[in-house]
Amino acid sequence: MPSLLILSMMVGTIATPVVADIYNVNVPSGFFSGPQSGIGSWYRASTGQDSTNGQSWCGYKYYNSDPVLAPSLKAMGGATYNSNPDAWRQQTRKYCGLEAKVTDPATGKSQLMYIGDSFDDAWVRTPASIDIMIDAYSNIHGNPNGDKNNVIKGVQWELTGRVNTQYAAPGASWTPTSGGSGGGSGGGSGSTGGLGAKCDGQTKLCNSGLTCLSPDGVCSDKACNWG
Repeated sequence: MPSLLILSMMVGTIATPVVADIYNVNVPSGFFSGPQSGIGSWYRASTGQDSTNGQSWCGYKYYNSDPVLAPSLKAMGGATYNSNPDAWRQQTRKYCGLEAKVTDPATGKSQLMYIGDSFDDAWVRTPASIDIMIDAYSNIHGNPNGDKNNVIKGVQWELTGRVNTQYAAPGASWTPTSGGSGGGSGGGSGSTGGLGAKCDGQTKLCNSGLTCLSPDGVCSDKACNWG
């Protein structure tokens, strides 16, 4: 269900990040440390049914193709642009862009995703439940075909200890570290691969937008071996 909106008054005042870099950082202490499990729902970037308008809580435009996830707003401080602009800026700069490995236990498929929105706590059924952008959701679970009852039960996710500056909030300044944070095991030990690279869905992951297909163990831009 829906992620929180930034009012249209912000459109045009905040630019979308263009140059991306991914590196190890210190994840805020106590923020979803270690493996997490909850309900994985899906949403679209700009549709009335999902209460979205193409503008992320993180302060930039986003699209269905962006590999982003939305954790609980409350867990990230609870501020919005409308409720407290200063606190909202601090909170978005603190969390947006953090990388997580997300796995559907039913299909065994994993993908690296990035915090790029907040989840309205009215729809957060368990503390670690996340809302996943539709294309990334379809990559690991399959197309829900508009069915909001189609969710990933027991979705597994864990922060990797890295940040992707493409999905960081405007004005954010992340300090690189040598070993990542304590956000979970393998914070700096995993590797990512491009199209056609070997993968195992565990330590050898695929770049954003690609799926590790089994049994081949190859990074692909297809959701399945026969697609």
